[in-house]
Amino acid sequence: MAACAIALACAATAHAEEPAGAAASQDAASADEPPGPPRPPLPPAPARTRLPWARHIEIGPDLALVSRVGSNDAAGQPTGVRLKPAVGLGLHARWEIFDYLRFSAFFVHAEHELALQAGALGQHGPLTAEPREDGAPTVRSLALGARLAPTLPLSERARSWLSVGIGYDRFDFDRMRVSDPRGEFTVRERGASYVEIPLGLGVSFDIIRRWLTIELETSGAFLLGGGGDATRDGQAIDAQGRRRNVGALPQTRGSFVQTLGLSLVL
Repeated sequence: MAACAIALACAATAHAEEPAGAAASQDAASADEPPGPPRPPLPPAPARTRLPWARHIEIGPDLALVSRVGSNDAAGQPTGVRLKPAVGLGLHARWEIFDYLRFSAFFVHAEHELALQAGALGQHGPLTAEPREDGAPTVRSLALGARLAPTLPLSERARSWLSVGIGYDRFDFDRMRVSDPRGEFTVRERGASYVEIPLGLGVSFDIIRRWLTIELETSGAFLLGGGGDATRDGQAIDAQGRRRNVGALPQTRGSFVQTLGLSLVL
């Protein structure tokens, strides 16, 4: 029995060691095989090409000369008041949709003195600004809107355009003081709003190529709408506590704006 057990143990040991020996034989055979061909080199990287430069967006400030046209009220009656031309400030932004068409947005703000004739607003005494009693009354005007501008390139750095658009105009008349022979009294603030249709002509030149542009533009606009409470008769309480009628301020029917601007090219 002991002899049989020893024989079985030897057989099991020989059977367990057989795979290890076979694996060693396979590794030796692999080491004797010749190596395969080397990996081919990678193709050269493509040459870098720069995309062509293109003008997309321009944005910048403007110095504006603003003239507002109108001296009659909404009923067509003379008011004895007109707005003097004024120097204002503006801001513009343009987007080049195509080579020959651009879209632009604009904003212009100015403060105009009022030129007053004798008897303006139906008052017998002089009108002055309040609280600046020695100054002329003023009105703040602003215009904002958008335009489409067919554009003609004149050279690589110069271009010209025509424009047509639509905008919103707002006028805010300051408080005034009337120096009446029977005492002084105050006329409250009034305002007016319009829709404008601007038509323009402009030209620009790149003073720093692809970076900075100087431009000159002139435009005229038709103003539509009835205005607001500024263009209608108003009322005030005089120094004696009585109600006084105050005439209408002029209704603006047109405007002319000349701008000199700088644009950062993006």
